[in-house]
Amino acid sequence: MSSPVWFSPIYSSKAQETKKWFGTSFKDVVDYPEYKKIEETYPRTDAQQQRYMQILSKKNIFNDNYLDFQPIPKENAPTMMYGEGLRKDLHQFLPGFFQTLDSLVVTKECLDLLMHFNLGERIQFFPVPLYDLEKNELVNHETYYVMSVADWRSFLTPEFCQGELSRVRRLDPEKPRYSLDPGDEFDEAIALSSEASNCDLDLWHDPALKNSLFMSDRLKQALEQAGFLANFHICATKLVHKQ
Repeated sequence: MSSPVWFSPIYSSKAQETKKWFGTSFKDVVDYPEYKKIEETYPRTDAQQQRYMQILSKKNIFNDNYLDFQPIPKENAPTMMYGEGLRKDLHQFLPGFFQTLDSLVVTKECLDLLMHFNLGERIQFFPVPLYDLEKNELVNHETYYVMSVADWRSFLTPEFCQGELSRVRRLDPEKPRYSLDPGDEFDEAIALSSEASNCDLDLWHDPALKNSLFMSDRLKQALEQAGFLANFHICATKLVHKQ
């Protein structure tokens, strides 16, 4: 199916099946090895439980902002990505784009491709190495990039969406927000105004649709040709000409 604009349900249940079980440390938010160690400790002492709740509180607030496509403050930049029992030649088997337990990540090869497109002014790519907690060593000498997409455009036309949308509670009732029901990630489930086909950006999110990511057809084609598209789990959108 062809489409001038593509929707990427990156946090759908289908997308969760392809995520990598890596965790990330973020400055002054969470030290992932500490968090993981306490999380796996049972029973916990009172001090451990108190520390765990402190980490969890900061981590949840940070994650909510990240999932809402807000920029990552520089003082909270990611420092390291962690996995366990990873093979040394892992890099050749990783896709160009993948989701981890807490981040959206691209390889250097995918980043180089993305930089040829208009990604907006607020997109961020934070370099991180990959460390094996089990072996206590770096997995390789590759650099990976935690990606934060914070530029948005408003094109959603909920009244024309074929997928089931649920209203998300917001503090401002004048700015409604929706989420696509699980399992409704299919072609033309999401309808956008026809202006989306002329969007100045090649990658953006729509504030009216929770956890949404959209891309231009030219970016989709480039990612597909490079073999980096699969983990975006893209769906065609329906464009509506409003009168």
